[in-house]
Amino acid sequence: MRGGSVVTALFLSLSACSAPSGAGPPPSPVAPPVAEVHPQPTPPIPLLAPQPAPLPILEGPGGGGIKGAGPGVVPTAAEPPARKDPGFDDVLKLQKQVAGKNPESEDERLRLALLHASQGDLEEAERVLSTLKNRTHRLVPYLELFLKRELGDHKEAAKALAELAEQDRKAAGFGIERAELCTRVKRYREYTAAGSDRVTAGGLILIYVEPRNYALRRREADYILHLKYDWKLFDERSAELPVQEWDQAKPEDREDRVTYAGPVSEFYQTFKLKIPATLAPGKYRVRVTVTDVAAGKSDRIYLPITVAAGEKGP
Repeated sequence: MRGGSVVTALFLSLSACSAPSGAGPPPSPVAPPVAEVHPQPTPPIPLLAPQPAPLPILEGPGGGGIKGAGPGVVPTAAEPPARKDPGFDDVLKLQKQVAGKNPESEDERLRLALLHASQGDLEEAERVLSTLKNRTHRLVPYLELFLKRELGDHKEAAKALAELAEQDRKAAGFGIERAELCTRVKRYREYTAAGSDRVTAGGLILIYVEPRNYALRRREADYILHLKYDWKLFDERSAELPVQEWDQAKPEDREDRVTYAGPVSEFYQTFKLKIPATLAPGKYRVRVTVTDVAAGKSDRIYLPITVAAGEKGP
């Protein structure tokens, strides 16, 4: 039957197309699902490089520690150089800088001149000193005297020394330089001291008196010295004992009025005073007062005496 053959052929053709072939490749496996990737933000770059971790500290016996020392490591430390103390040249250099920065300061220039003088650079010290306009500092005349003497200007040095002596005299004022009991007086500062304060009742005592810094009054070309004197006797309880002979002394014995052709700085006077014959044995004091009439100033000094028992004067 031709119709059945056609159906059978179509069935066989359809089966052949749908059946697997033994010589063909195996089927491809199914790919796993792909995971989603989320990008991470980029961390910021630090401005400073990271610091290394601190080194460990090795504790010492005294509680201190040394960084970086561990077991089996000998710690070492770099010693700083010894500090150098400033010397004279450093001080002089610094003072030059200070004086240069303060040109109006005369004190700084005076300090610089003193440093040069102490170093022995006398010419430079004199040059710096000559730049001072206000020369009222008390050190200036002494530095000038030193420089003049050391540089060989002896005439000017002597003049400067005399000016300093006059300033000292005015500063110290009038006074009694010395007063002593003597046995003999020859001239200014040439006398024989008594060596003891023992005197005799009714006897005489010789007193040497030397005033200082007295004023000389000018009269044309003359120099006039005018001094007055006074003496008092006191017992050991400071009670005054009147001595009539002393109080009634002649005016010429109680006053000096001397005219000189020029200034004088050396002057002395002597007095012979009689001790009262009725004075009892004991300790006493003789007060000598000297007055500078021209200056209007006075000074006094006490001389101790001892009247021994049983001793009488001539």
